[in-house]
Amino acid sequence: MAEPTLDADNACAGFTLVEMLVALALAALIGVMLAQALSLTGTMAGVSARLTGAEEVQAVRDHLRRTLGDLAPRRPDGTLPAFVGASDGLAGHLAANRDLERDAEQRLALRAVPGAAGLDLVEGRQPAQALATDAAASPPERLLGGLASLELRYFGSPAPRQPPQWFAGWSRRDAAPDLVEIRIGFHAGDRRRWAPLLVPVAVRP
Repeated sequence: MAEPTLDADNACAGFTLVEMLVALALAALIGVMLAQALSLTGTMAGVSARLTGAEEVQAVRDHLRRTLGDLAPRRPDGTLPAFVGASDGLAGHLAANRDLERDAEQRLALRAVPGAAGLDLVEGRQPAQALATDAAASPPERLLGGLASLELRYFGSPAPRQPPQWFAGWSRRDAAPDLVEIRIGFHAGDRRRWAPLLVPVAVRP
């Protein structure tokens, strides 16, 4: 009686131990490569977010330098536009500048207001002759959002012939401060950074 024989297809149906080990090694290698790719994607996204936040902060810093530098100095008739500074905001007058399509002085208000994710730094402008309740006045513009804190300080002489010093507020009517320091804090986990900003006041001709 003849013994049963295995046909060729049945003989090749299974995997050898070596083939299984090679397949597992390839799967592990693919897994490592995928993990590295995902990690790199996350890193790139984090770098992109940091760069975007840094660009936003730098744009606001440049804007504040220009704006406070454009505050009106003493007028030809000897009068000084009002400037009032508090720890959380300031108000002053922007000088007329035809190059910037500003034919007359404008009232400027810079302050922090509650926002959706903390405090918002906003800037309001309106013609100097307009009433505070004028409905035609443009709404404040949001410069920077999601702040944890805003602190302003003022450097200048508190009275004629007195040495300048730092103040938490400014109310001297016959002179504006020489410098304004702007400190902004962000919430924990926010990747934006703000170094203290010192801005000379009314330095543009």
